[in-house]
Amino acid sequence: MARAIPMLKYQVRSSTSASRSSLQVPPPPFKIPASPSPSTSSSSIGKSSLSIYDPAYLRDRSTSLSSLSSIDSSDSTSEWGALRVHTGNVKRDTDYKTLKISTHTTVQVVVEQILNKFKLTCRDPNMYQLLMEVRTRRADGQEVRTVLELGKEARPLELQRCHPIHMSRFIFTMSKNGALVRICDHEISPQSNYKSLLVSPNTTCREAIALVLSMNRVSPSDDVDPDGYVLVLEENGAGVEIPTDVSIAHIYTQLQPPQKILIRKI
Repeated sequence: MARAIPMLKYQVRSSTSASRSSLQVPPPPFKIPASPSPSTSSSSIGKSSLSIYDPAYLRDRSTSLSSLSSIDSSDSTSEWGALRVHTGNVKRDTDYKTLKISTHTTVQVVVEQILNKFKLTCRDPNMYQLLMEVRTRRADGQEVRTVLELGKEARPLELQRCHPIHMSRFIFTMSKNGALVRICDHEISPQSNYKSLLVSPNTTCREAIALVLSMNRVSPSDDVDPDGYVLVLEENGAGVEIPTDVSIAHIYTQLQPPQKILIRKI
């Protein structure tokens, strides 16, 4: 019989009473997984389960205004090249975005660049994925399409150069496996009560703090470090700090009334 995971208990002093009370932060159900190996895909997705094969996303004429056609990405001797990413699943008024990247650029950087181009900087990057569709031919000449989800540390330009031209493509998608969490931010932004975030199950509390700061127009350029803030589980005036490396979605889904999560400056 498996041993139950012990609850993390913290003794805190209520701001309205001299007596001690106990709050519990639910333990994470699992350790936040590390990013998959850059040379392999994390999963294979069947063709019939993807909307990317809808003809609406395969129009011959592109409406993208950011094409970098002057860059020859097929030149394997150059460190830099062009990566075309189909974005119809996320932004329906565009077919693709073409990015100038190097062979060292990771999927995580590509995702952030696309979100910046679409002015979606307040979205959780963990909610977005980069898929690679690879086309091959069987011995009988029939074409086979395989769609792979790339890990955060994968290098798409290197992967593109491993296949013949026009035999692979990259697709930008948004995961449907998200959780809506509410974080009270009135202590750092008096004109606001809370911020609602759509986050991935793997998004940590530290990443959630960075999102809240971004939504409040507080950016790293303002010399603000997310490590200078904490998330607090509060109940009836008593509060306990939540570890920064646990899943914010897991903590939020375990809350009981009148518990709430707020962001506080250290």
